[in-house]
Amino acid sequence: MMRPEDFDFVSRLIKSKSGLVLSQDKTYLLESRLMPIARKRGLKDLTELIAALRGGDRVLVEEVVDAMTTNESFFFRDTKPFDQFRHVVLPHMIKERASKRHLRIWCAAASSGQEPYSLAMILDEFKTQLSGWRVEIIGTDISREILTKARAGLYSQFEVQRGLPIQLLVKYFQKKEDQWQISQEIRSKVQYKEFNLLDDFRPLGQFDIVYCRNVLIYFDQPTKTDVLARISALMPDDGFLFLGGAETVLGISDKFKPLARQRGIYQLNRPGAPDVDVSALEKIQAGGAAATAGAGAATGGFAFPKPKHMQNAAGGTTAGAGGGTATQPRPGPSTGTAARPATTTGTGSTGTATRPLTTGTTGTAGSTYSRPSSTGTSSTGSAGTAGSTYRRPLGTAGSTGSTPPARPSSGTGSTGTGTTRPSTTFDRSRFGKPEDKK
Repeated sequence: MMRPEDFDFVSRLIKSKSGLVLSQDKTYLLESRLMPIARKRGLKDLTELIAALRGGDRVLVEEVVDAMTTNESFFFRDTKPFDQFRHVVLPHMIKERASKRHLRIWCAAASSGQEPYSLAMILDEFKTQLSGWRVEIIGTDISREILTKARAGLYSQFEVQRGLPIQLLVKYFQKKEDQWQISQEIRSKVQYKEFNLLDDFRPLGQFDIVYCRNVLIYFDQPTKTDVLARISALMPDDGFLFLGGAETVLGISDKFKPLARQRGIYQLNRPGAPDVDVSALEKIQAGGAAATAGAGAATGGFAFPKPKHMQNAAGGTTAGAGGGTATQPRPGPSTGTAARPATTTGTGSTGTATRPLTTGTTGTAGSTYSRPSSTGTSSTGSAGTAGSTYRRPLGTAGSTGSTPPARPSSGTGSTGTGTTRPSTTFDRSRFGKPEDKK
């Protein structure tokens, strides 16, 4: 268990080296990240590790800072920043930089390389328009180990499944045993450098486009303000800055302003910042929304098929034999053929019943409570006495008027078109009397 004074020392050390702010509730996170380093070095516990840090072990300090940085990344993360790059920023730059034919992009905190490689794949789509251009992508990170992985361009099955479209996997990757390696052509488009965002930016040079996504959230406000000010100093008047979905410049820096009608992308707050045409992206977004609505989408944007009982090509009705019309909840022949097997073949005036029949007794009127059938006619059962059924009056026996939708009968009138519902009469003779059971 880490002592409070040890936590304070380590958190101050990490902030001074990386800008990362650790609150007191992150004690468990700190312990879980540092224990593997202690075991690797053969140290008994965190107390010995922290003693070595206090002693000024520079290599150990690098290992600790590296362990505490978050290296979460995946291809085309959040999608929108890459749509904005493809449909807004890149077409704008190709038009405005036609005389210079030079473009520099910086991916700060590039982690294992998915972000800069995603941009490189988009640039490859524009290779005809960018013919003769000098395009540079610089990926930087504080972690030496993660940059080694980025340069290799090797990813697990899980990593390539996170955000990477299958057509791009097939086009730009090769299988290497149980991993996937991005092509040499795409790797050659990106340069990686070890770099700390607390250091001086000027040696990096000027950048037209900066991706600094999901980095500022780990800094305190003065550090965020400082980083944004130094980024702005690297950029020309018509440059673009991309931040993460949970990040903003509002209330933090006056060096940037949001691009009109677009979230997550910013222009420099200078008189020379140009008007940018975002209509192409908006048309694509509007087209996608219209296509979703046209597909009968439910709330949330997903289209669901109609239930089967609503998929009646005939408009949902079928003519009954007695001249009436019966609603048909399930698609089926309009000739009276049963949609389900009947247990009794009671023949009516034109067809058979649509649900299983049960033999019962009949009343004199032949009219009962009913559900839809394909014909609206009843079937003939065996004659009996005045057997009771649950029913709603539909008409008298032998009449040929229209009938409401019918359900199989336990019995019928003589030739009437009234359709019936199974009898509710309980026949104890089939099961025996309670006193007969032992």
